[in-house]
Amino acid sequence: MPFITFIYKVGKNSKTYYGKYCSDYISDDHEGLDNEVKYILEQSLNQYRKQNNKKIITKLMVGILSFSSSETTPTYSTNNEIKCFDFYKNYNEQIYINGKLI
Repeated sequence: MPFITFIYKVGKNSKTYYGKYCSDYISDDHEGLDNEVKYILEQSLNQYRKQNNKKIITKLMVGILSFSSSETTPTYSTNNEIKCFDFYKNYNEQIYINGKLI
């Protein structure tokens, strides 16, 4: 099963955040891996921000660091790595922000 590791920036903030996007399938018919990730990332961050009474995000930049597929490399990791990422979407479609399930 494939996964994408990436960095992202929110708004005018210069801080870099780290994310991992795991999926059962990533189509080869897309308009960039960054756009594949950006859609779910933006939805998830705004859901998290609404829960915490913060303004929604309107500007988000995503940079892909790597793409891995189970066809070429083992992709299994333990749940311990979730806390290493600012954003994490696992194969069960669960989304974590700062290590916490949203």
